[in-house]
Amino acid sequence: MKKETNKPQPVEESEAALRAENERLRMENAYLKKLQALRGEAIFVPCSRFI
Repeated sequence: MKKETNKPQPVEESEAALRAENERLRMENAYLKKLQALRGEAIFVPCSRFI
């Protein structure tokens, strides 16, 4: 049985992956906000300044 080793990715690849994930999450967030607006639901936006 072979052990998998975690090889560190080059910074450019990991940064690109993080940017792609961020863009995907932004698109999902925009979609969910539009869906909530169509359904007439209130949008709750937590503010970290008061936590």
